[in-house]
Amino acid sequence: MSDWYELECRPQGIAKTKMPLDNLLSWFGKELNFWTGLSALDRDLVVANRSYGRTNITQVYSQRLSGILSDIRAGHFESADDFVEDAKQLNVILAQGGLGTALSNLISKNPIAAQRLAIIFTDSILSSLHNDVAGDLYTLRFAVEYNPFSVTTADVVSSSEALSRAKKAEKDTDKALLENRAAVEAGRQKLDAYIEEKTIELQKLHDLYENYLLLQGPSRHWKGVASTASSYAVGALILFAIMLLIPTIVVWLNWTNFSGYIDHVIDLTKGSFSVASLVIFTIPVLAYGWLLKHVSRVYTQNLAVAADAEHRRVMAITFLGLAKRKSVGVSEQDRALILNALFRPSPTSAQDDGPPSGLLELIKK
Repeated sequence: MSDWYELECRPQGIAKTKMPLDNLLSWFGKELNFWTGLSALDRDLVVANRSYGRTNITQVYSQRLSGILSDIRAGHFESADDFVEDAKQLNVILAQGGLGTALSNLISKNPIAAQRLAIIFTDSILSSLHNDVAGDLYTLRFAVEYNPFSVTTADVVSSSEALSRAKKAEKDTDKALLENRAAVEAGRQKLDAYIEEKTIELQKLHDLYENYLLLQGPSRHWKGVASTASSYAVGALILFAIMLLIPTIVVWLNWTNFSGYIDHVIDLTKGSFSVASLVIFTIPVLAYGWLLKHVSRVYTQNLAVAADAEHRRVMAITFLGLAKRKSVGVSEQDRALILNALFRPSPTSAQDDGPPSGLLELIKK
């Protein structure tokens, strides 16, 4: 036999129940305790002022139930099966069934009637009685057994079971429905949070890419401007150096002629001031200085443009780097500030109108 015992007695209102060995022992223990406490049933049976001796109802049940408990502990269930089968035939009373409940309620109100009830539904006692009284009690048993309540007891049990199952199913359904609603609501909230999070993240990526496209062109442009301006500045510096070296080398190579010419001019102007002599020396020097000035201006201007362009390119790259970092929030004000700095006018220097038109203007220059 398996570890589970199936017990059912519909005629006495016991629905089908599966129980383990410990529960089965407890169930039959309750049956034994019930009959042990009903000593009032063991009075003499008196019918028509004639005594038929003690019935020993509690002793009969106690002995049989004690034997059943011993058999169950030993792993034998035949006696338990026989007892349940007798109960189905209404040949014994189950304390935990409908007859047992009626007997328990009746014994305090009318012990004699309770004794009669116990006798007529305990076949081993009823069959052992004298024929005179046994016939009357059998008649009483048939009257009780076939009344409408007894006949429909099994249907009531089935209906009670069905009602219990329906109520349990309804409760389980309501519980499952609530759990499903809670799960759906939790899932919806998580989905909404996930969508919102990804929407914000996508918007940040969109803004970052937009800034990248917006600043990529200026960054490349200013990189080219810086490179070009640096090249011009280097070229102007080289030209300036060459222009300084050329007159120096020419004078050094022709120093004899230059020194002789200077001595000749000095001899011609001894004792007097000659504007012509001054003009002869000053105009070439100042004109050449004017050229050097503009070459140096080209150098300094391109150097400033290169530095400014590189500064703007670094600002654009730095802005993109900051925009990529989630921990650094780039606001619209910061964005406008960067754009204003990138697209402000380039630095310029004052321009000359052209070479000097006279000596005084040349001197001023």
